[in-house]
Amino acid sequence: MNKLVSIRSFLVVILGLVSTLSSARTISDLDAVHKAAEQRTLVMRIARDHVQMAANVDYQAAKADLESSLEAFELLLGQLEHNSPNSTINQRVMDIKQQWLSFRSTALASPDADSVLTLIEESNELLLSTDILMRDWQARLPHHYGHRIDLAQQQSMLSERINLLYLAKYIDVNADWIEEEMGHTVAAYEAGMAELRMDSQDAAVDPLIVSQLSSNWEYAKLGLEQFSNGKYVPVVMSVTLTSMIQQTNTLADAYHIRDRIAMNGGRVLAESSLAANIAH
Repeated sequence: MNKLVSIRSFLVVILGLVSTLSSARTISDLDAVHKAAEQRTLVMRIARDHVQMAANVDYQAAKADLESSLEAFELLLGQLEHNSPNSTINQRVMDIKQQWLSFRSTALASPDADSVLTLIEESNELLLSTDILMRDWQARLPHHYGHRIDLAQQQSMLSERINLLYLAKYIDVNADWIEEEMGHTVAAYEAGMAELRMDSQDAAVDPLIVSQLSSNWEYAKLGLEQFSNGKYVPVVMSVTLTSMIQQTNTLADAYHIRDRIAMNGGRVLAESSLAANIAH
């Protein structure tokens, strides 16, 4: 699989590309980071919905969610294209639009083992492209801004990817890298979870949300242990991971608001805790 090495690097190392040109737009760079990061999750969500349909797990709900997620991705892509601040970012958006056409077509195809494998491969490529786009925009922000938005939304994306790989294994997708990729994804989520726990000690967000997320994650890991032993509980895992996504999306929204308040106040974050800067 061509993109596996790149995906592993993405899950372990956060890559940043610097873009320095500026121009006026209708949404801020911070808003663009939030929207571009959300696209990463939607890529995994669309792929997961397709695989869920192939697995015949709550088929109608997955079909409705797939259609909604396709519309959401296209809406965000249009907003990002309209607000591209320079030629580099605009070109990245154009490239994503080309990838999106193929990905969307595969996602809407009749779900089976072949379409699932193709869609997973295409989702890896599109995930990398949307991540680079987000980091181009993030590089335009003052230091520390947007980092926790990225972190929280990265956890949402990883939750979707865990569910995607879980369902692919459940329907016996013929690829020996599924379990290996699951291991990399789980490790990346665990690292992000540790950072979120550390942030919650600084009261940057409601620590209860992080506590509930931790409990859900521990429960999900029990299901993943059974996954390694060939025992599957796809409905239970889907419900648990969806709950985790809702919690990390809530965290991302909170970080977005707090970064925006700090930026509107003319302060550059000098400490790791958002709350420490907002309070002054």
